[in-house]
Amino acid sequence: MSPDDVRRISAIRMAAASGEARAKRQELRLTLKEMAAYVGVSTSTVHGWECGHSAPRGANAIRWANALGIKAKTH
Repeated sequence: MSPDDVRRISAIRMAAASGEARAKRQELRLTLKEMAAYVGVSTSTVHGWECGHSAPRGANAIRWANALGIKAKTH
């Protein structure tokens, strides 16, 4: 896993914690079902991520970030 991947995972987790991930999905007019299909997980999994009950790992986090257009934050 590259340093950029690690930063993207951190960025999507922060977006989920702040509510930005859900707002971005809604802004893009994507349903939970559509987002789940894109990432390759269940709708309840995406809902759990958005609510902060769990956090995505590795490739799922990167696919979710890609779907929402969330880029790695650089310092």
